[in-house]
Amino acid sequence: MFYELYLRSFCDGNGDGIGDFIGAERKLDYLANLGIEGIWLLPILHSPSYHGYSVIDFFSVNPIYGTLKDLRNFLASAHKLDLKVILDLPMNHTSPNHEWFLKALNGEKPYRDWYLFLKDEQWLKARRHWDGEQVWTNYSGQWVYTLFGPGSPDLNYESSSLWQQMKEVLTFWLSVGFDGFRFDAAKHIFDFSLEKGICEYQHSRNIAFWKEMTAHCRSISPNSIFVSEVWDDAQIVDLYSAIFGIGFNFPLAEDLKTSVATRDPELLVKSLRTDLNRSFRSKRSYESGVFLTNHDMSRLVSVMDGDEKLSLLAMSVLLSLPGVPFFYYGEELGMEGVYNTYFNEEQLEPFLWFENGYGPGQTEWKALGKNHPHSGRSLEAQKAVDGSYFERFRAILEFRKNNSWLRLATMRGLKRRENLVILRVVGESRSAYIYHNLGKRRVALEDVSNLQIINGSLGRYRGKRYLGGFSSAIEVTE
Repeated sequence: MFYELYLRSFCDGNGDGIGDFIGAERKLDYLANLGIEGIWLLPILHSPSYHGYSVIDFFSVNPIYGTLKDLRNFLASAHKLDLKVILDLPMNHTSPNHEWFLKALNGEKPYRDWYLFLKDEQWLKARRHWDGEQVWTNYSGQWVYTLFGPGSPDLNYESSSLWQQMKEVLTFWLSVGFDGFRFDAAKHIFDFSLEKGICEYQHSRNIAFWKEMTAHCRSISPNSIFVSEVWDDAQIVDLYSAIFGIGFNFPLAEDLKTSVATRDPELLVKSLRTDLNRSFRSKRSYESGVFLTNHDMSRLVSVMDGDEKLSLLAMSVLLSLPGVPFFYYGEELGMEGVYNTYFNEEQLEPFLWFENGYGPGQTEWKALGKNHPHSGRSLEAQKAVDGSYFERFRAILEFRKNNSWLRLATMRGLKRRENLVILRVVGESRSAYIYHNLGKRRVALEDVSNLQIINGSLGRYRGKRYLGGFSSAIEVTE
């Protein structure tokens, strides 16, 4: 299991209100005790943006997070706890303040070739794939390709010297101690056709690029971990994920949340058959990165309209599935936040360590719009209450930790009986039936033995076992 960590909002180690490496290092025991095995660290390179995806320097850390020595210490401490750490590395674009871009504007080589400058005024008609926004930005009279907006001029990988430069970037961060990378915008390396003057994905060229980059990393660190971010149809995701080894399963995330939020067991069955189709085969070329939320999405409790039982049910379904699970910081507290494309800060709020919103390590870099002090959402408050959201969430994580064999399991059966969804999963050394009740009412489970609760409640009445509403259980059969 991986924990997606937004450093700025996690733990403050020097008292300036901003999360940093020192603070995060102090909380590694907390993360290890949750049962996670890895940390996905959101961008920490030098950047002017709060999210860190527009980089000023690919060879230095953002000074607000500390020094390179602080980062090395954090990584060393994580490794002592057997925690892997992967770096979110945005290689598709830079900040307009990057030295490369400033030199490119002045016409200096090779930097001029590292960005895509307008060569044909017809290109100005090009529009972004997903929302029709323009993709060219005028910087002091020079038009530059900026798919993700004026603050992120795209790098131009038509330049072979840029490929070599990026290999040096990858080499550097592996030498610092990272165990691999989450590659942002993986399908956007080549996404503008110079021949047609339009936005057009060139998947074969993208894949050739990533083959070379990942091979380079593996030549340095053979066990490097790679995760691809590709929002696309299953066939396209397959192409990229086979190169990286782990590919985020975006369709599953959306379908699973919708099926639970609408209490639709048939949709859940359809989703699992469609979005996890490769998990029905004993041999597969990559693992699904299974998740429910991330920094680009609304938080789980908000998606479920505040219903904690539904949120926990969605998480128990997720953690019963094959693949590598990822979950977003603060979800274990039931933090809320609604994503907005143009104001995406609600889901980035500070992790609540203390009920009054203040205390050693508490980050205070931004106001709290959703997760207020004295709301009962803090870790401090929830640790003091039996049956808190945190306690129930942690129990689901404990289930997955105790059944780590599920990661590589094969799904051999899937059916539903009214509101009850039943999965049959088989691993190398054991197999199990897993039950999820998407209804409010309890349901009888027939011919079961060795039944264990994952989430919710189990009961017995007149010799029969019942699974409570919005509950999950597992029956290990071998």
